[in-house]
Amino acid sequence: MLPNLKFLKANFLAISVVFLVQPLSTGFVHGQAKPTQKYTEPLKGPSLDGPIVAGRGADTAEAETKTATPGEIAFGAYQRGYYLTALNLALPLADSGDPAAQTLIGELYWNGFGVARDRKKAAQWYEFAANAGNREAQFIYGNMLLRGLTVKEDKIAGESFLRKAAESGHTRAQFNLAQIMTARRPTWSGFKSALPWYEKAAEAGLADAQYALSKIYAEAQGVAFNDDEKARVWLEKSANNGFDTAQVELGIWNANGRGGEKSEKRALFWFSRAASKGNVIAQNRLARMYSFGIGTKADDVRAGAWHVVARRAGFSDSVMDRRFATLSKINKQRAIDLANRLTKRAGS
Repeated sequence: MLPNLKFLKANFLAISVVFLVQPLSTGFVHGQAKPTQKYTEPLKGPSLDGPIVAGRGADTAEAETKTATPGEIAFGAYQRGYYLTALNLALPLADSGDPAAQTLIGELYWNGFGVARDRKKAAQWYEFAANAGNREAQFIYGNMLLRGLTVKEDKIAGESFLRKAAESGHTRAQFNLAQIMTARRPTWSGFKSALPWYEKAAEAGLADAQYALSKIYAEAQGVAFNDDEKARVWLEKSANNGFDTAQVELGIWNANGRGGEKSEKRALFWFSRAASKGNVIAQNRLARMYSFGIGTKADDVRAGAWHVVARRAGFSDSVMDRRFATLSKINKQRAIDLANRLTKRAGS
């Protein structure tokens, strides 16, 4: 991060990368010169003297405003939803070559925050910032090139930008780069080459990378031998970080005692966590545990409810179909009523 604009922090990723899942039209080609248009006329919008600091007194907020850089004030405006003010403050910085300000402007134009949505213009600003070394912009623009989002597809250039972002410590870029490497070479040596990037992203707390590292140690991909204990450590980290696939697998490992202590109660706990998020495999496993009394007291109504939830989501289980069919009429209705409540709760 460049010293003249410290406001673009790591949590900006959660805002910026949302666009990557949206279908987009082709447009601006990378490599084009910086636009000559100057934004000399300030845009009208709500005024903001500085970042509003929750829980601070007026005197403290005023003092912090006086010491904040223009970039920090611009990002403070962005955080509070004063998008035109953020744009007004960022444009002079971006016009002078500040890559973080350019990234912020790209974000505003990409999402249409305070301005008409213009994704070609956003791509242009992301490119300037990426070429100037901003790792967030390198990650965003690299993914745009890899997928042909708004810009012409260029996988070589896209991977190059992604690698630059990864080398600068961008966690998601590290994971994405590892995924590209293993997809290109899904062999033991391919995983070995990608392993350092998986490790960096996992150690930084990325749940996807932690799960991938768990699979690597469990299946001896890119490592000398499988290590279930180490695999379970990373699986637990991923599960604790909310990755539902890891939660399901950790439930299975707990139920079987793989890589550590066997605990059917812990299996029930992890299946419950994942099931509440809508994971259909967890919902089915939970139905079976309640039906057969594994890790908990048998509960036909609760078992039937989770079976109904999973079946509605398209999961087929003939064993649970037969067990549900044996329930009394009243218990079937109770199970359906509970399934409706569980579904409503998961969707709320």
